[in-house]
Amino acid sequence: MKKKNNIFISIITLLFIIFLGLFIASKSGFYEAKVNKASLLTSDAIERFEKDIEDGKPIDLEKYIENDNYDYSNAFTKAGEKIAKVTEEVFSGGIKDIWEFFKMLF
Repeated sequence: MKKKNNIFISIITLLFIIFLGLFIASKSGFYEAKVNKASLLTSDAIERFEKDIEDGKPIDLEKYIENDNYDYSNAFTKAGEKIAKVTEEVFSGGIKDIWEFFKMLF
């Protein structure tokens, strides 16, 4: 019985660590910063754009933007995000309720 309990605790601990990593990455703005960086024109693209304007060539923005931003989301990542959101709501709501309970006591 004790060995089963240790495996269960190990799995829960591992899942919690994974959750914390995903939560911190989400809240730190890692994904937004990556998207923002991908949307900026590189200096090389700006030089090509300016040269094409000087030469009077037709301008097509797709020619200057390098799209190397891939969406790797799948059912597992979407499920992980939903679980993280629910867990965050439960923890923050639970902590708030516990805090209110302690405020009533004292």
